[in-house]
Amino acid sequence: MHPFRIFLDMSLVRVAGALISLASICFAIFYILWFFGYLPINPELAVKLPVLVIVLALCFIAGWVGYVMLTAPQRPKQ
Repeated sequence: MHPFRIFLDMSLVRVAGALISLASICFAIFYILWFFGYLPINPELAVKLPVLVIVLALCFIAGWVGYVMLTAPQRPKQ
């Protein structure tokens, strides 16, 4: 593998890490402002949205496990 390619991959990882960190901080500030009523958004959604995300994450994990079980190669019979 070419050394420049490794450097390019590492810088992409760093940029992705920086973007994820920045998005996390921005979302935390937004959520705190929303939770305490400084933003004119329905406060009931502060409970509904995280619950929705958790349920969707569990559905995704269950679907992924099912897909892996479905597509796994069969063991050879002895």
